[in-house]
Amino acid sequence: MVNLRAFRSLTLALATLALRDPTSVSFSLALAPALLVLFGLALGDAPVPLQDGLAAIDHQLPAIAAWVFAMTGLFTVPMAVLTRRESGTLRRLQATPLRPVTFVAADVSVHLVQVLVGLALLFAVGVLAFGARPTGAPAAIVPAALLGSVAFLALGYGLASVLPSSRSTLVVGNLLAIPMLFLSGATAPLEVMPQGVRDVAALNPLHHAVSLLRGAWLGEPWSGLLVETAAVAGLLVVAAAVAVARFRWEA
Repeated sequence: MVNLRAFRSLTLALATLALRDPTSVSFSLALAPALLVLFGLALGDAPVPLQDGLAAIDHQLPAIAAWVFAMTGLFTVPMAVLTRRESGTLRRLQATPLRPVTFVAADVSVHLVQVLVGLALLFAVGVLAFGARPTGAPAAIVPAALLGSVAFLALGYGLASVLPSSRSTLVVGNLLAIPMLFLSGATAPLEVMPQGVRDVAALNPLHHAVSLLRGAWLGEPWSGLLVETAAVAGLLVVAAAVAVARFRWEA
């Protein structure tokens, strides 16, 4: 059971540390809105080829949103956890009366709030500055964004449980991020790719996260997004299982 007083105090402390970390702030809060501004200024309302004349901003906004939680999971979360483990912070916390579940709940909450604030800023820039408009109900994207955020946070904790050091985070993160982004449908339409590339992309959880967010933004019914939802939920289950089985408090 979570100690609420300890949870509040630890959440505040972790949030303060996160805001002082330029990497954390840039990945979760600043990078995606900046990318959207550049993209919006370059293409704006130009129609997207192979997408039935859909405006570029409405096509790309959900894809950039997926980058927010993907980059947080691939870089911010493992870097923060591994840095605390190497510095002995986790070992000292383990020696206190603080229950592990309280620490994990506080840490997850801080990262999740960061991601959700980053997404809110991103969509605000898209709607207010570039006139992006969802085809369906605006609230439909909330559960899709929440599922994707939690799944990639779980991936971050899974990586932190198996990576040897914080220095390896950038290497492994980039090795994963580059092909995941390229095969996500966010950087280039998969429709123009060879069939073999599309088959590999079907194994990419970020591709399914992008498709889920884009489908929700464009008003597709959830019955048509079952494969994407199952794939993202599958990432959540597998990554969480790895994190629970392999997590270490000491280096």
